[in-house]
Amino acid sequence: MAKVSVNLDDDLETDDSAHKLKTMAAPLPSVSKAKSSALKDARRVQFSFTNVPEPIKEAFAAEAMRRGLTKKELLYECLRAGGINIPATSEIDARRR
Repeated sequence: MAKVSVNLDDDLETDDSAHKLKTMAAPLPSVSKAKSSALKDARRVQFSFTNVPEPIKEAFAAEAMRRGLTKKELLYECLRAGGINIPATSEIDARRR
């Protein structure tokens, strides 16, 4: 019976055809999605404030509930209203890929 030799140590860096395939398979850059994907893939950190008066916290939570938003979504809306360019929540929420 003949033996079959299999070489699994392919060097894809020096193989021209492999380089061409990698180039063809690379995703096309999208300027419109660059910022949202950068925010979606960014490391998550804690964001909090010092203690605020309880009526302010309750008013914020009530306004979020009235609008049908989470507190984070309302915060993003407030930041957008203040002039900070933040994409829609659905574009930057990593759980909604």
